[in-house]
Amino acid sequence: MSKELPLKVRVDIRDLWDSPNSSVTESMNSLKSTLGHNIAPRVEWPILWAEVKEKFSDNTVFVPTVVRYAIGWYERLIGRLENEVYEEWTEQFLNLLVEAGKSKGAVTLHIEPTAKITVPITKWNAKLSTFQLCVPNAEPVSQSRLDSSFDKCFENLFNSNGKDEDWADVIVNAPHVVKAPAAGSFSEPQVQSVTRLPTLDALARPNELFTGSGPYVLIVDERGPVIVVQCSHEPSLELVSAYLKKWAKPNMNDSLKRPILKVELCESEYFYGVFDTIVIERTMARNNNGPPINPTLLLAFIEGVLGYTLTNTTSTGGCRTYTSTTLLK
Repeated sequence: MSKELPLKVRVDIRDLWDSPNSSVTESMNSLKSTLGHNIAPRVEWPILWAEVKEKFSDNTVFVPTVVRYAIGWYERLIGRLENEVYEEWTEQFLNLLVEAGKSKGAVTLHIEPTAKITVPITKWNAKLSTFQLCVPNAEPVSQSRLDSSFDKCFENLFNSNGKDEDWADVIVNAPHVVKAPAAGSFSEPQVQSVTRLPTLDALARPNELFTGSGPYVLIVDERGPVIVVQCSHEPSLELVSAYLKKWAKPNMNDSLKRPILKVELCESEYFYGVFDTIVIERTMARNNNGPPINPTLLLAFIEGVLGYTLTNTTSTGGCRTYTSTTLLK
């Protein structure tokens, strides 16, 4: 393997890509079982790395991201092929493969870099009789945005003018679903749309997965003298914590002038390095015999600044659940 690649990248290619037991191979075989045709992925790793490495300062993320994109391509295609809603589209797709096979033999999926887009796209190169999966020189995208981009590309596979710019601004605020075709394109849906669950290796790391896909869930729980805030979106919690600490009121009766309220950002019990809880309590425990901590400013911050919407509250009002369907950066 090329010495132009960092050692970690070479190891990941060997273990996560070239291995016959890799998730990419498994997805490729699943497509073959569904389609009856083999579409093998091809990557010129030194070229791809040279073009996008500036966006992967942590090279341990590079190959897993390409693996996720490739698996996403196979899985979204399989989901479309298995959905009766797209029966006419599937016929066109099969005809395309048959015609391409007559002239070239095996059809491949070429994974290559591009600087013209901000999300991965896919298209059919009629001249070379290959599929292309274009990886942008950009930060890795969320699973929902990736799925939306591929869905749009597949929907327009037979009438696309081939310009990358058409796909440069794919915007997603929708859940992980396969959308039915628009009126007038292929057959009208006669059955409920279905989608495939993502494979394990297609999912990003926890810190990327839960910040890049909605809805976000935030819970405020008033537990006597303590307020506990739990949230699936780590940056939201970090902003709450930082704001409360920046403007914290000092206790003038404390010789150390510590803040009256202690704000502690806590690491998740689910994942290493991910923070999902804030604990707010009085710094001096003896003051906990007084009235409960006033939650109103905190609640106003959650709704007014973060934009979360109250969706549920307990009968006693001590526990509130908020959600946000808007992706936040």
